[in-house]
Amino acid sequence: MNGFEQEIREIDREIKAVRRTAVSPTLEEKLPWQKKRREPEGGRGKLRRERFARQDGLIGRLEARPERRVEE
Repeated sequence: MNGFEQEIREIDREIKAVRRTAVSPTLEEKLPWQKKRREPEGGRGKLRRERFARQDGLIGRLEARPERRVEE
């Protein structure tokens, strides 16, 4: 597992913890918990986009390489 995946999983754990503790009867009590949840969700999305961009860049470089022919 690489660094991006570990970080994304840790953020997922944080989000789940906030969701578990965010059981509030009123809207006023729910709003602060929702804000706490949005911050890690945004960070998780950013990490995922970075990971996919790196993968796309790697795939592009591999596709641009000339093919090697193996002769027997």
